[in-house]
Amino acid sequence: MSYSSENILAPGTRIQDVREFVLLLGYTKSGVLKSEEYGQFEEYWWFDAIDYRSYSGVELSIHRDDEQRVVVSTRTPVSRSYFDLIHQNNTISGFRKRFGGEFTTDEGRRRYFRPESGPPPAPASGCYLAFNRFGLNLIKALVYHEARDFPNHPRRKWKGIEIFQPLDPRILANNTLVPFLVAAMEDYFKSTFIALLRYSERKEAFLKSVRLQGEQLLAISDGKATVEEQISETLSFQRLSSVCRHFEALDKKLDIAGALRKPYRRRSQSLFESVESLVLSRHDVIHRATLDQTMTDERIDGLIYDLDEAITRVYRRITEHYDWFFDRGWHLRRRHRKKAPISDTA
Repeated sequence: MSYSSENILAPGTRIQDVREFVLLLGYTKSGVLKSEEYGQFEEYWWFDAIDYRSYSGVELSIHRDDEQRVVVSTRTPVSRSYFDLIHQNNTISGFRKRFGGEFTTDEGRRRYFRPESGPPPAPASGCYLAFNRFGLNLIKALVYHEARDFPNHPRRKWKGIEIFQPLDPRILANNTLVPFLVAAMEDYFKSTFIALLRYSERKEAFLKSVRLQGEQLLAISDGKATVEEQISETLSFQRLSSVCRHFEALDKKLDIAGALRKPYRRRSQSLFESVESLVLSRHDVIHRATLDQTMTDERIDGLIYDLDEAITRVYRRITEHYDWFFDRGWHLRRRHRKKAPISDTA
């Protein structure tokens, strides 16, 4: 689902004037698409990274219709932010005032889009974007996990022969997926921490406890990174015990560990322990090239869904603590038990 508009500009409009106006509105050119059926489209994109205002940005294209009139189209996906939609409205309005003509949106002829609510707090947007990026990474991992296949592997011949088990490519594939899962989790915690630190009332006190090196200060001075981003580079976001200490330094009442230690499906091992175990497995793969022979398809599938539940609990805890709207724009498919490959059961 998306939000689309179309401005058909007044006859005689020069396309060069349109290009200049697009740039004045803050768009950057992203390319040109050519089609024998639809002609040529000039593609542009707008994105505002200040205070996490944009979630998706605004897409814009310029082309001529069958009557050779200049047409400007815009689009934002359903995941767009309040500010993305406002800029889309301003773009539609700006072209109508500057070049005349008519416009139509998904709301109807001469009807602008209406935001469903006002703008969220900047740290809430930052935490949402971190959670959304984590979800996309988890989906990537699940798609890879379900799509890979090894048609030339003699699994049937090797079945039951212990000496060949360490050579099973599925075990290697599952183990190499572990570092990606840990990296996705680490990125979530780091990005969320940055968003909270940037607007925290305890920011000044936290800054006094951190020393940055010359290269980090240079990156800040050159505008390549923010102070909060460079501070996060001095901290570890893999072990949950360390992660919880970092967040407690910003807000002692933000009990992330408590959310992860709550019972989960009557299991004896909490999500906190499960995630910590995942990180240790990652270290074995990265630093010692040691493969966990128990990392079966079923187990890696379970770890993906454990991470889904764990990080969702953390994000929900943060939104409840700060009284923000809990927004989940991604979902994994419902988990089901995999059937064993035919070659294994033959």
